[in-house]
Amino acid sequence: MIIADDHVMFREGMRPFLERLAPEVEILEAGSLAEVMGHLGTGGAVGLVVLDLKMPGMVGSAGIRKIKDAHPPVPIVILSAVVDRLQVVESINSGASGFIPKRLSGAAMLSALQLVLAGERFVPYLALATDDEDGGGETPMPKHSANLSMLTRREKEILTLLKDGLSNKTIAGRLTVSEVTVKSHLCSIFRKMGVQNRVQAIRCFLGGDL
Repeated sequence: MIIADDHVMFREGMRPFLERLAPEVEILEAGSLAEVMGHLGTGGAVGLVVLDLKMPGMVGSAGIRKIKDAHPPVPIVILSAVVDRLQVVESINSGASGFIPKRLSGAAMLSALQLVLAGERFVPYLALATDDEDGGGETPMPKHSANLSMLTRREKEILTLLKDGLSNKTIAGRLTVSEVTVKSHLCSIFRKMGVQNRVQAIRCFLGGDL
């Protein structure tokens, strides 16, 4: 796992969260794109790259594409102090699996990284709160309005936690239910809202009235 940021203190601050994410995995540090490519070029298996967009060598999302072109299977998560919708969309379109605002709490950041490692995408909900075209290959949002009043109280609770970027496991812990129960509720939520995934559900939530 690689944490890439040109601020040493930030990298050191991220280490405890990454160690909780995967205690048995070696965490490598990089302060530039060249150092990231150097770590990836050693031949060792890297399960995740946590990347700052504004560090030497990045030149916007071109750095993301360079990493993905050379190492397609490696998931990339962007950590950024600024959440700009165009930048988020460009990052996802360039191959990033997630875009995490640095202002997120430690628990929410950990949940977002867990989502990415589980094969899902994480996009900050504030970047989705428009009617513009979706980025990153997501299925377009259904044009009809979902009837959010059909959701049960528990489903609304889960949807609210989903909006905060929490994983199924974390939501289950918060609500003292099993992860299977959370997944079952999510299937019901998606069906009632007329959506296909978490991102669409969050957008619908933000545009609706619970």
